[in-house]
Amino acid sequence: MSGRILAALLLLTLAACSSADDTIDAAEADTYAPQAPIDMTAADGTAAMIARATSLELDTGYVPPPGEALHHQTAGFAKILCSAVFITGLDPEDAAANVGGFISPFGERHHVVDTIVDFERQLVSLTLPDGVTRTAKRYRNQGCVPLPIGEDSIYYAPSEVARNLPPAESTRWPMGDVLPEGPWPEQLDRAKVEQAIEVGFGPPEAMTLGLVVTYNGRIIGERYGDDIDMQTPLESWSMTKSVTGTLVGVLI
Repeated sequence: MSGRILAALLLLTLAACSSADDTIDAAEADTYAPQAPIDMTAADGTAAMIARATSLELDTGYVPPPGEALHHQTAGFAKILCSAVFITGLDPEDAAANVGGFISPFGERHHVVDTIVDFERQLVSLTLPDGVTRTAKRYRNQGCVPLPIGEDSIYYAPSEVARNLPPAESTRWPMGDVLPEGPWPEQLDRAKVEQAIEVGFGPPEAMTLGLVVTYNGRIIGERYGDDIDMQTPLESWSMTKSVTGTLVGVLI
């Protein structure tokens, strides 16, 4: 289904769900109408993309959450470290320097005056100059959870999340590890695919941990960093996945 058809159906659905008083003026209709794709190869492609995004911003003021911003950021830092160390298996110092800047700004991490990484209890505690300590603890396969300030546990009883998947070694990908057999897709240039993966993975300073590229439901390329393999659980964010997938798709 094309983007234009999908957008048109979305508009029809919104219209069907609206009451008689929910009218859309001409300006709003123009805002939500299907837009022509931006030519990112043009000299002003980036500027046009930013301008379109700016035009869709909501006219609302930012209301920060209650509490100190640094306390919230440090809770995110503790969670990032907990996941990186106890789930992914990364080195604590490496994770502190390179992982999770989205919810814990790298520029604010220097405020931490004491760091405790407890491998036995699988928790991370970070103390700030004002004496506030933010802690995150791993609750088995429910992952790492930041604890409220001053508390040593969460406000609910953790439950075991059981896997309900067949054995990976005998199950077809993506639910398992068995890859389909067959020749390389004739419509794909293998050399260009390998070049795209090389660019997508980047040099060592890019610190990419893993990259997997699929085409029509088939893995056509994958690469991993040092001490990382297909079994390593990696943390990521939706924006990273969307942007990386789009860029690698364009390259291929």
